[in-house]
Amino acid sequence: MPRGWRPSSTARATIVGLGLALPVLTATSAPAAPKTDVVVLRNGDRLTGEVDQLERGKLVFKTDDMGTLQIEWDKLQSVTAAALFDVETLAGRAYVGSLSATAVAGELRIVSLGGVETVLSLLEVATVYRIGASFWQRLEGSFDAGASYTKASDLFSLDVSAAIAMRKPGFEVSVTGNTTLTSQPGVEETSRSVLALGYQRRFEGLWVVLVQGQLEQNKALGFDLRSSATAGGGRYLVQNRNDRLLAGLGVRLNREKPVEGDSTNNVEATAALTYDRFAYDFPKVDIAILAAGFLSLSESGRYRFELSGQLKRELVRDFYATLRGYDSYDSRPPTEGAVKNDYGVTFAIGWSF
Repeated sequence: MPRGWRPSSTARATIVGLGLALPVLTATSAPAAPKTDVVVLRNGDRLTGEVDQLERGKLVFKTDDMGTLQIEWDKLQSVTAAALFDVETLAGRAYVGSLSATAVAGELRIVSLGGVETVLSLLEVATVYRIGASFWQRLEGSFDAGASYTKASDLFSLDVSAAIAMRKPGFEVSVTGNTTLTSQPGVEETSRSVLALGYQRRFEGLWVVLVQGQLEQNKALGFDLRSSATAGGGRYLVQNRNDRLLAGLGVRLNREKPVEGDSTNNVEATAALTYDRFAYDFPKVDIAILAAGFLSLSESGRYRFELSGQLKRELVRDFYATLRGYDSYDSRPPTEGAVKNDYGVTFAIGWSF
């Protein structure tokens, strides 16, 4: 790190916000009761433990002797668990009940509290969540960081990113943050920071309601702070064990504090596409892409685009390498003379849980 370098107050606040995730990463839970759920693999192996959840094509299965296993769903022959689960199919149908095997390999029987039985093919199932699981069991997250220093120009760059999500039957709450800082003697420090709180509610038929609050800073695009609230809806156009494509429409209210000038309020119509692809044969690979457009309804002729993507590849268990990039465009930046386009690419090392 170059001598005398210090991040701006806004960037320090963002880093502190990302750091709030760290206590969660080291939290532990109380000893659990004996595990009696049973899964049978296609090769005939029988495992006893506790079914936690199925998400993104993997079953999280906790055992006393082998720790927590992540089993690819299509490697299973049957699942038996007496607790109550929330089950959603790839077609968006939802069921609540205990899980058991049938006489046919590859089938799942769901028995509701009222005794109603539903039989599904395992390959029809998209998600399974254990009802009554603790707060800590519902959490998933990641943290990564990358830095570079060029001695010839004394240029230092730091990129830090964190994400935490809590999933329960029917909805998901997430907190994500990213900050990129660049410092060079004789040149004004630049930074780009984003901190977002999101809520997604799922309905049958693959429909969702989306709500998000967000804080952004990007002096290159002419604003010190943009605070926004977005509400909208969408639908999963594709949902299978390896791919998800979500299309959404909404309205965003934001307030911008420019680098120069007075703060302004804006109303924007927004449309977005998010795509995720994941594979769990080693090495695990996760691809995520977001494309969003914003059309101002209060400032005629202004529009913005946001494009971001990341590729995560597992190095060893729970540790991964990330290649992340972004491109931001504003047809009319809030500060006169500011650039209209900003983009960047980062390589980082991280940990997920």
